[in-house]
Amino acid sequence: MKKLLYLLVVVGAIFTSCNPLEDINDNIDSVDKPIVGVDDYTLTDDDYEDLELGFGSFDSEDQAKELIPGFLSDAFPYWGNGSAVFVTYNLYKSNSIKSETAYTVTDEDYATLGFSFGNFDSPGDMTELLMYMYPDATRGAMVDLTYKYYSGGSTSEVTNNFILLDSWEFVREFTTEEYNAMEQSYPNFSSEDVAEFNISVYLKTLYPYAKADDRLVTIYELYVSGADNEMNIVPFVFDGTDWNAIPSVIESSLQFGNDNGTWVPDNTIRYTLAAADYEYISEQLINEPGFEGPADSMGYFKNLDRREGNANFWSDNTFDATGTNIPEDMIGRGMAILLENIAPSAEEGQKYILTYDIYNGTNTTENAAMIKTDGAWVRQ
Repeated sequence: MKKLLYLLVVVGAIFTSCNPLEDINDNIDSVDKPIVGVDDYTLTDDDYEDLELGFGSFDSEDQAKELIPGFLSDAFPYWGNGSAVFVTYNLYKSNSIKSETAYTVTDEDYATLGFSFGNFDSPGDMTELLMYMYPDATRGAMVDLTYKYYSGGSTSEVTNNFILLDSWEFVREFTTEEYNAMEQSYPNFSSEDVAEFNISVYLKTLYPYAKADDRLVTIYELYVSGADNEMNIVPFVFDGTDWNAIPSVIESSLQFGNDNGTWVPDNTIRYTLAAADYEYISEQLINEPGFEGPADSMGYFKNLDRREGNANFWSDNTFDATGTNIPEDMIGRGMAILLENIAPSAEEGQKYILTYDIYNGTNTTENAAMIKTDGAWVRQ
């Protein structure tokens, strides 16, 4: 990993004995221009072993956020502030039942949640009730829910299981007749592989009009010789042709950024301005005092003029727009206007690093780090 970079540093250390290798590592973030890198990295079996994760996966996203920064410090020792690594890793998402309870929805519950007819009439209604009743529930919580449901002109009382995985989901159980239909002599399966294959085939007959990305959580009984049978929870997703079991270990990813020498989880999106972006900023600012020339130049040349003293100069310090010495970060203003256009629904705290073309006597690029704070885009 980054062998060429390491080799150059080591060679430099050999010929400059007054600057030991450890000093380079200790001082990397104290220099004016630290090594700034951006990379994608997928953890290997050896990496999981180094992290003492014997099963080759993380148990939770929080565990990944806790352990990966230390790994990155070892893997990218010469990268400094502003560096970023997009890490792909294996995440174990348990589908086991952690707790079970039963609940019957009351008339008061319906009224509190605004169901004025005293019943539910759509699948999302039960989810709403469960989120209200169990706000602190964790993955694996199962509720045997009894409720009134209106369908086809009549209301009936039904009982179904719901489990909290990524969200509260209805659990599809199978009757003895359905096990028989799946070629099982008894109401159970003797093999997980057979169960997943047969269930996937059976679901196609149950839901002939399923759409791509439809999801269904199933539960089946697994025969265990000499012990109590197990109840297995298996989510399936429809790909437009087949129902596929969703594995417990999935591929996930997180971005980490180097913040003054410390690797931290980072939501930064890196974006390079296109021609249309320069034109958009130009159109928004060209009639504002002080921006006429710079905005016109930007729209025409598709870059920012960074020649200080030039009439079309884009400042990132102060700008006297009215002659009253009002501070103005012209570049920050332009980038904020762009982000309002390309990321209008960004959440509070979302970060962007915008790369834009400049002309300062030669053609090159600069970056602007922006963050959404109190609903507005500002310099990070």
